[in-house]
Amino acid sequence: MKVISVINKKGGCTKTTTCIHMAAYLAKRGKKVLLIDFEAQRNLSIGYGIPDDYPYTVFDMLKGKPGLRLKNKKSNLYILAGSDLIDTEVYPLEVLKKRLAILEKMFRNEYNIQFDYAIIDCSPSDLKNKYAGGKLQPKLNQIALYASDAFIIPLVHEKFAVDGLANFMGDALAFKKEFNPSLKVGGVFFNIVEVNTRRFKKYYDEVMEGVPEKYFIKTFVRKDAKIADATEEGDSIFEVAPKSRSAKDYSKLVREILTKID
Repeated sequence: MKVISVINKKGGCTKTTTCIHMAAYLAKRGKKVLLIDFEAQRNLSIGYGIPDDYPYTVFDMLKGKPGLRLKNKKSNLYILAGSDLIDTEVYPLEVLKKRLAILEKMFRNEYNIQFDYAIIDCSPSDLKNKYAGGKLQPKLNQIALYASDAFIIPLVHEKFAVDGLANFMGDALAFKKEFNPSLKVGGVFFNIVEVNTRRFKKYYDEVMEGVPEKYFIKTFVRKDAKIADATEEGDSIFEVAPKSRSAKDYSKLVREILTKID
């Protein structure tokens, strides 16, 4: 099971939307996919219509509670529900990695389900190390990256999002070097793009020139009202409007990401 974190310290950069459509694309192509809602706002779970009193959540898994269960949204797609309690505790850095190994083994042995990918919808927070008594107190994003094989950073063409990218990327690479050297950088890409605006062209060129070529994902996803329609229906663009431009963009995007991380 390859674990991919979708991560950015800034909110509103389409992390959840990316997770939903990336997972849907892979599932429709026969891959077994686990989606993990790893942030307290539960946007991923809400998007899939999972109630906040769902009987088993990511908080329960991190605490080691028995009775693990996933929400089976559709063929090949499973969701570990989010919890607004997740950020009320401090967890060991390795906790998610260990729990996912148990989950993977359990579903393989008991249900004959072998997951190909796990995609983590991360919280909007930074990766700055925090210590107490000389000991690292990991943030949720750090726990996610420690459990991951790769990460990607969705970005919107707005000043604050682009301005914050360099520091966040630097922190991610520093974390990789210190805690997870095998972690792959899938790269940075633009979402909800207004193609013909000067602002997009300016920021696209700025980011392309500012990050190493291997960390830049050339494919971008164009702004499309049908994405909002899919969200309203609790589904992906591949079910709601499979021939739309955004469906084509997400298909191309995921294929490019996989060439960087597989």
